[in-house]
Amino acid sequence: MHTKEQVKAVHEIHGLLEDSRREYVATAGRVQGAGTKELLLKIAGERKELEGELERDLVQHGSSAAPSGTAHGALHRVVQAFRDAVNDTSDVNVMVECEKQERVLINHYIEVLNSADLNEATRAVLARQLREVEANVRKVREARNAQEGVEEWGTR
Repeated sequence: MHTKEQVKAVHEIHGLLEDSRREYVATAGRVQGAGTKELLLKIAGERKELEGELERDLVQHGSSAAPSGTAHGALHRVVQAFRDAVNDTSDVNVMVECEKQERVLINHYIEVLNSADLNEATRAVLARQLREVEANVRKVREARNAQEGVEEWGTR
């Protein structure tokens, strides 16, 4: 059985993953580059898998499934949509925002892993998921760097 603290920690990460997945799908609809769009949708699909792992962990340890998303995530998507309606957002700027959001998620994983009293199985799942999210930061950064080169070349 999970303690209340463990359930709260897993629910928090689950909500952030769900928000992240929704944001990646929405962002994929805003970018121009096919490769960038493909990467964002791939990460969104991976997020769905991570969410499922946490849902299974909760059920295995006698808890109910995680609630849907976070209020902060919903607000963030509204702000992004408004900003995009007002500004012409380049793929590079979109990727910079994705990288920032990945770092926020990483910090939450680290905070939970360092502060929550987790059982071994849940800690292992969260630690592995953290490594996957960190790998995505590298992919997003590489895509951003490649896109910066394209945009820079196009301005000459």
